[in-house]
Amino acid sequence: MKKLILVCLVVNCLLFTSSAQERALRQDEITYFNNLYPVLYGAVPHEFQDWKAVGDDKDFDAIKYFCPVVYSDNDCRGKCPVSLGKGDPYSLNYKIEFSMPADQTGNLAAAAFKKITDFNSAGQIAGALKGAAKSKLSIQIIVNVSSGSSGAFLLSYCAKTPPEKIALPVPATLALLGTHSDECPFMSDGRPDMSPGDAYYDNAIIFLGKPVAGQEADDRHDGQVRTKYAIGFDKSKIGVPITQNIVVRIKGDAPDIEAVIKLIDWKNLYYLIEK
Repeated sequence: MKKLILVCLVVNCLLFTSSAQERALRQDEITYFNNLYPVLYGAVPHEFQDWKAVGDDKDFDAIKYFCPVVYSDNDCRGKCPVSLGKGDPYSLNYKIEFSMPADQTGNLAAAAFKKITDFNSAGQIAGALKGAAKSKLSIQIIVNVSSGSSGAFLLSYCAKTPPEKIALPVPATLALLGTHSDECPFMSDGRPDMSPGDAYYDNAIIFLGKPVAGQEADDRHDGQVRTKYAIGFDKSKIGVPITQNIVVRIKGDAPDIEAVIKLIDWKNLYYLIEK
């Protein structure tokens, strides 16, 4: 009996704590999020070659966004954290990923690794891994980023291939494409790293609306360069549901990144920025 009472007290305490950390969404906040999401959804392509799209969810409802599931008697629909508009900005994160069909991925990897004749050759292994890093593509759009000067967005690339500037039809405060190659093999304990995950994929970062607020380099011993960037944010306006900045991150093979950049509706994204 004592155990049951204790459990009930704990549950009631959790529900009370959760409720105390929430507040009702204002109508202007609901309108902001509900108007913002369709623009992000419409700005990106939803077809890429014959690849499958993942995370392609057209539906959005601000009422459910902060609480997709109602637990017990704690009805959190239409509520948000009390920190929203105070310590936390009106941020929204949209992401879509494309994957090459499985049969094509298998053929790509087989062809890449057939070229290896010496498994002690860092260059050959790097070339094979880079050759296989062409089966995925992701686009992420983050609205209203409030990050420190140390930076929150990483651009990685081979030191022998400095980042390329990306030309866009709208003003951008940062637009860089970082690439990897067999000229900078990933190493582990002095040997070629055979399992670096997605490390050989190329990547792009685009900042809209606010300037770069910080840049921090972290060069690796094996020739890889990792630079963190932060974007500006006016915290005096954190309580106003407006779009101050937009960060776009794209990861994939460089030619695919360049192709999808041309398919993104940059003008509609830029139009969101409060001028």
